[in-house]
Amino acid sequence: MVRAQTIATMMPKNTLYSQEFIWLCSVTFLAVCNVAVFYNLHLYLAGLGFHGRRAGFLIGLYSLSAMLLYLLASKSIRPANAVGCMAAGIFVVLACGFGYLAADQYWTLALVRLVNGIGIFLVMAACMVVLVATIPPERTGSAFSLYSVALLSPYALMPTMTEQILAPVMAPNQIYLATACCLVPILAALPRIGRHIGAHHRDAALPNRQDVEAGGRHRNLLRKPVLSILVANTLYFIVFSGLFFLFKGLAVERGVSHPGRFFSIQMGIMIAIRLMGGRLFDRYSKVGLVTVAMLITAAGFLLLWGITDPVWTFALAVVFGIGMGLCVPPLNSLMYLVSAPHHRGYNANMMMLSIHLGTFAGPFLGAWIIGNSGYDRFLLMGAVVTLGGALFFALVNPARNLIADQG
Repeated sequence: MVRAQTIATMMPKNTLYSQEFIWLCSVTFLAVCNVAVFYNLHLYLAGLGFHGRRAGFLIGLYSLSAMLLYLLASKSIRPANAVGCMAAGIFVVLACGFGYLAADQYWTLALVRLVNGIGIFLVMAACMVVLVATIPPERTGSAFSLYSVALLSPYALMPTMTEQILAPVMAPNQIYLATACCLVPILAALPRIGRHIGAHHRDAALPNRQDVEAGGRHRNLLRKPVLSILVANTLYFIVFSGLFFLFKGLAVERGVSHPGRFFSIQMGIMIAIRLMGGRLFDRYSKVGLVTVAMLITAAGFLLLWGITDPVWTFALAVVFGIGMGLCVPPLNSLMYLVSAPHHRGYNANMMMLSIHLGTFAGPFLGAWIIGNSGYDRFLLMGAVVTLGGALFFALVNPARNLIADQG
């Protein structure tokens, strides 16, 4: 530990590889594992007798509760209280892990999912607030690219783990509990990390007068660059979450064996792009990258709709990996750049709000479409949403006045 602290002290101030950044990535990885573990929740709910909109609502309910908290409570989370929020969130997620063992009725499951969203919010919102207070401004593209690897890795690992490793020996609700327990070791490191953050970010913990004024925050959200980025991020996560949570049913219908490998391939491509593409995200037009990414994703949905042969399914995962891998880092980097300094933490959590809005709407609307019209219509709607998002983002172009109008 002493040697690690010495190395961190010797690093240049604009480095990304500080103790804080690596720690934030670790906590984020474990927290998102507790989201990605519900890859099989749709079929688990079907086994309990819940289908269509009822199943979709239960899948997305944790995102709905987190979304409301991001809207109402994210302004209260600062570097000064971030560690306490994370600790509380870990205990809440752990309690929900035990809750899944007992909940088998609709309303008990709804309660557990609702509270689960509160726990995820407390962990993830605190991580994001500290992140925007620590990254060097000139390294935003690289920082969000690397941070997004921690966000994506669970989506690559958990489907395969739950499907091929844990499922033969554990029931789905037991897997949910086991994944929640993986957060517990983080608690031992929180006091030391809290002292480090408190000493390093004492000034950041002080509330800015402009930041605590509700009117200023709301005017900030209504600015065209900020609002357009939030809309694009929401559309992206509608299609991302819809595909992730509902793909297994499509795979079963088409006779695709080991469907979890689809996401291992897709997320592997996305992670590779974000590990090797940091300079790409800093150098090239962020609006152009987002537009191209959405067009590629739309093409992926159309190909998945038109090519039903299971042999080609895993090849199409590469298309989705490229499209979705290019989209999020430039969106986050753009939000950082178009935000006034006193609104960056708040806007970063509004990006998390849009993620949860998309993660609620994607499975809910997707399950409803599948229940009424089948998987083909769901895939066509995915293509329409991403194509519309690409056209919208290219026309609005939030980078047009990147520095001006940041008040």
